[in-house]
Amino acid sequence: MVMYLFDASSIVNLIKKGKVKLFAKGVTIDLALYESLNAVWKEYKILRKIDKDIALKFINIISNIFKVIRILSITELEKEVFSLASKENLTVYDASYLYTAMRNGLILVTDDQKLKDIASKYVEVITSKELAAKDRFY
Repeated sequence: MVMYLFDASSIVNLIKKGKVKLFAKGVTIDLALYESLNAVWKEYKILRKIDKDIALKFINIISNIFKVIRILSITELEKEVFSLASKENLTVYDASYLYTAMRNGLILVTDDQKLKDIASKYVEVITSKELAAKDRFY
């Protein structure tokens, strides 16, 4: 079975597309919960794209996803992640996703263009849109 590592951008965008069943095919890292919640907060509070009720519905969906999706951690791998971040001029956040995908032989799912460009040197990378399109054929 193909396993995907979902970053926060892909998690939020797949939820928006109603493609939550795709999370059964992958894992994420603990950081993704905070980043996903922050993305919803930003759309509600800063960008004002959604109202509070919609934001809370998103939070509920995110909470349910994180109850069932397998969550990996970079604990005890901090130096390796920091080195990768420094080498590739990535944030430690983005390097955490990339390093985890590398270490575990996972396909990285991200909608962050910079991360996609850099990560593609190391692992297979796909966007949430590409993954959702692939899913129609299964």
